[in-house]
Amino acid sequence: MLREDLGEGLELALAVPQHAEALFELIDRNREHLRRWLPFVDATRDAAYTRAFLKNQLRELAEERAITLTLFYEGRAAGVLGLNRVDAVNRVASVGYWLAREATGRGLMTRAVRRLVDLAFAHFPVDRIEIHCASGNTASCKIPERLGFTREAVLRRALCAHEFCDDRVVWGLLREEWAG
Repeated sequence: MLREDLGEGLELALAVPQHAEALFELIDRNREHLRRWLPFVDATRDAAYTRAFLKNQLRELAEERAITLTLFYEGRAAGVLGLNRVDAVNRVASVGYWLAREATGRGLMTRAVRRLVDLAFAHFPVDRIEIHCASGNTASCKIPERLGFTREAVLRRALCAHEFCDDRVVWGLLREEWAG
């Protein structure tokens, strides 16, 4: 999968260094929106930093430890999602995602995560997928709920970004539970 059209203006593409400028600009425009939830935002100061991250993600993909995708909406970068920390021994991985403010409220990330879960179960050595969300990030928590994940745990004050600390909600999905 290099690029896939999900219909209605939504596309997923393998996140590559050529996306660095567009993703940096997206992060830069959305700093206030993203900073509350994501610890990497302050460290992302230029496109070179983003490019280095994307190059590292390609190495992770080559080693079957992760896949990172850029979400495009109506031809413009709108967010990022990925299968992270693939643990082949325990057959578990984690999904993470972020979306620009202007792209929220349209179900885009739910559709994108649905496709990522399909890809994960088809192409990675996993039988369990987790999504960890800050309890206060209700929009983020709605995605695993819509997709049939089970809310399994709340870890108190276990998710910190900058001066904010939230409870971490852990959602889990087993291969045999996935309806797609």
